[in-house]
Amino acid sequence: MQNKNLYFISRNYLRLNCGGSIARTDIEMVMERLGCKNIGLKRTFHHNSITHAIRNSLGAMRALSQLKKGDVLILQYPMKLYFKLLCDTARKRGAKVINIVHDLDSFSPKITVEQEIDLLNRCDILLTHNHMMRKWLQDQGCKVKMIDYEIMDYLHGTSGAPHQPSSRKYSIFFVGNASCTLNNYLYQLAEVMPDTDIYLYGTNPATQFTERLPNLHPMGFVKDTEIIARHQGDFGISWYGSSLDDGVGKGIYMNYNNPHKVSLYLRCNAPVIVWNKAGRAEFIEKEGIGISVDSLRELNARFARISTEDYEKMTENVMRVNQRLAAGYYLENALAQALAYLEKNNPSE
Repeated sequence: MQNKNLYFISRNYLRLNCGGSIARTDIEMVMERLGCKNIGLKRTFHHNSITHAIRNSLGAMRALSQLKKGDVLILQYPMKLYFKLLCDTARKRGAKVINIVHDLDSFSPKITVEQEIDLLNRCDILLTHNHMMRKWLQDQGCKVKMIDYEIMDYLHGTSGAPHQPSSRKYSIFFVGNASCTLNNYLYQLAEVMPDTDIYLYGTNPATQFTERLPNLHPMGFVKDTEIIARHQGDFGISWYGSSLDDGVGKGIYMNYNNPHKVSLYLRCNAPVIVWNKAGRAEFIEKEGIGISVDSLRELNARFARISTEDYEKMTENVMRVNQRLAAGYYLENALAQALAYLEKNNPSE
């Protein structure tokens, strides 16, 4: 990495949406540790949307003026403005573009698949979430080199000790919007698993269920750093929608996405529960850091087969991955692969 001039453009964020910037700011911190230089403006947070937009524009313009042949520009996608201009200008000047994909906008009304593929094909390398996202992009016509970074790092927070259940009666915790509209499966799960405690960290718990189901425990909004330090629940759950049998609900995109929430659970030193058809399941199973199920209806039976020794082994594996997440290992590893590829295919630059 030290043989290349590595650059990124620090983003500026609105205060009202700071939560969504955690993953992006963590990535910037990892890049700074690796010696990448910010050629945009200093990272700031604003309450004013006009100031926010102006500073991001100035940062992009400042970056364009500094790129030269042999440089590597690392971008984070989606980028609302100047993405096409930055990619095209960098490549015209002989620089290479590595693009870290957070989300794909074509799964929403924001942009068509064809428009998104056109944007992504302007890069030299994409860092994608997992094999399923990579394959989907290839099937849609994306032709650039793609490397999976498997899971998003999560730098901040100090982890508490893993749970040590006194019996094999395992409990579950969820972090996020607990409304019936978005995650009705939580309340169905509480009904089919009445002996399993489910802790809800977040907003909008459905009181009509929490009041009559004693195994549901609304914990309210709690900062992520506090959840990482101490939480209730033995397994974090990453599931979506209203169905116990479909782990992505109506959100097909969740097949391909690695939610940052999974990284949060692992930083809690907690194994995770995921749908076995989702892209993140392969990583969870490979690392031995949780369980993947076809349906949450089978969760009781799966819990019954997990001995205390099995759970301890899972948490040992989780602690190993946790340390990597806190250190920025996964991004560093993916960037190292990307730079090795560029060096091999452009040895004279």
